[in-house]
Amino acid sequence: MSLLGLLYLDDHGVELVTNAVKHWCRARHVPMQSIQGQKAMGIAIDKVLAGESSPAALIEAIDSHIPGEVHKDPHG
Repeated sequence: MSLLGLLYLDDHGVELVTNAVKHWCRARHVPMQSIQGQKAMGIAIDKVLAGESSPAALIEAIDSHIPGEVHKDPHG
């Protein structure tokens, strides 16, 4: 699912997705505009469209779909 999936979400869903992805990106030192950030957004959109409403579950889903080595901080 691309970012166009945001069009299918209500305001609450958009807020849920963006907040979860911002949190995930910040915690893993990944820019939202990066490939990983965009992939995280797509995963979160898919989960919310499927009925998920827990921010923690969205973050867990993103972690399970993006390899661990991607979110290592290259500066630390």
